[in-house]
Amino acid sequence: MFHTPRFSRYMFKEHTLTHHQIYKGDETYHTHDDHPHKVPMDWWAMPAMILAHLPLFFLVQWATGLPSIWGGVAAVAAYFSIYESIHWAMHVPRAATFLNRFRVFRFLDTHHRVHHKYMLSNLNVVLPLADLCLGTLRDAEGKRVQLFGGVKAAKAKVAKGNAKMPVVPISIIGE
Repeated sequence: MFHTPRFSRYMFKEHTLTHHQIYKGDETYHTHDDHPHKVPMDWWAMPAMILAHLPLFFLVQWATGLPSIWGGVAAVAAYFSIYESIHWAMHVPRAATFLNRFRVFRFLDTHHRVHHKYMLSNLNVVLPLADLCLGTLRDAEGKRVQLFGGVKAAKAKVAKGNAKMPVVPISIIGE
């Protein structure tokens, strides 16, 4: 949702055109500012995520008769909180001192750094299994990992680190 203006031009602008231009898959991946204000999402992002998922929770509860709404809301809130915390620690090195002790965090950090190099890959910061299932997973070297079929090498130009962020015409985002 954050990598296309199709759903929300504002989210696309803030995430893709701002966050990804500041924090790339190179030495700029980490912030060195005292106030890295472009790492987290806006304050209203969690309530918006919950509201966006509410129709699904109502549908599941209606179709199954199982009380699903509060559990679904709790799951979205927990996932979003974990995402924001981990994402902050990935881009702000001083926040990751404790987490860097854990191999799972170092793996997720490398996974996310690849996302900043190949923006339409490794989209799920917290649970890379989704990327494997959806065909968007790349390994630390930038090779595509497929659920059934192994690994495909990235394009030669990109694999050498010469990739640039795509230039998006301003007319697409409505400015």
